[in-house]
Amino acid sequence: MIDFFVVAACYLIGSIPVSYLVARYWKGIDIRRCGSGNVGATNVWRSAGPAPGLVALAGDMGKGALAVILARHFGGPSLVVFSG
Repeated sequence: MIDFFVVAACYLIGSIPVSYLVARYWKGIDIRRCGSGNVGATNVWRSAGPAPGLVALAGDMGKGALAVILARHFGGPSLVVFSG
């Protein structure tokens, strides 16, 4: 049962649009309407600048690492695969 909650928590962590939030906070722009329209660190870098782009990249990497750490702590290698 705990596996279900860990996978659900990892899914919710992964669904946080860090790049959108960084661009909105840093420059006040909607990243979906700038550049390529992609909500990603590269588009934030191009549209808002290198500093917000690096923050967005770090946030995206951090939420991926957090999901793996959670899955590894509460389960094992198979739960890490399902949580990814």
